[in-house]
Amino acid sequence: MKYQCIRCRVTWGNGDPERDGYSHGLCEECLKAALTPLYRKRQLAEGNFDCFGTASDYCDQHACTYRQICLLKKD
Repeated sequence: MKYQCIRCRVTWGNGDPERDGYSHGLCEECLKAALTPLYRKRQLAEGNFDCFGTASDYCDQHACTYRQICLLKKD
């Protein structure tokens, strides 16, 4: 299936959009941007810094629920 982001219009996946059309949603980058305010609010509630999306390679907030998603690299 071929996908197209409803925010930035980037496409990904396999398939023939001429035949099957597109499935719409948010790409990883736009999804992360859309969820950042929510994740930061939840980080504060956990007792962590509200820093989601600001780390580049390292994060010392090992107990943070969002640490693994935050540190994901874009391909």
